[in-house]
Amino acid sequence: MLDYTKREKKFLTVTLADGRTVFIGAPKKALFSRLSDIEKDLKNAEDPLAAYDEILLVTSQILSNNRAKISFSPAEVDELMDIEDMSLLIIEYSRYAQNLLKNPN
Repeated sequence: MLDYTKREKKFLTVTLADGRTVFIGAPKKALFSRLSDIEKDLKNAEDPLAAYDEILLVTSQILSNNRAKISFSPAEVDELMDIEDMSLLIIEYSRYAQNLLKNPN
């Protein structure tokens, strides 16, 4: 019998610069699609500020996908992280999502 109430979920644990730890869950379709498209979108971006805003938005969506249901706005993310931190989170979260697809158990 498959019982989703007893199935243990996998999380990506992230400790932020302010000391908070967030447990980020698996992406749903909208976020997964954004992760898949972001590299292409950034390569084609003509406006660096628009590209930065896109990175802020995706990073806030990743961080907001946490077990505690804490919402992170792009403005909060901008205070917490620089471009290097955000890029690293996007890369690591993409790896985490790909690993879930390869090994869902």
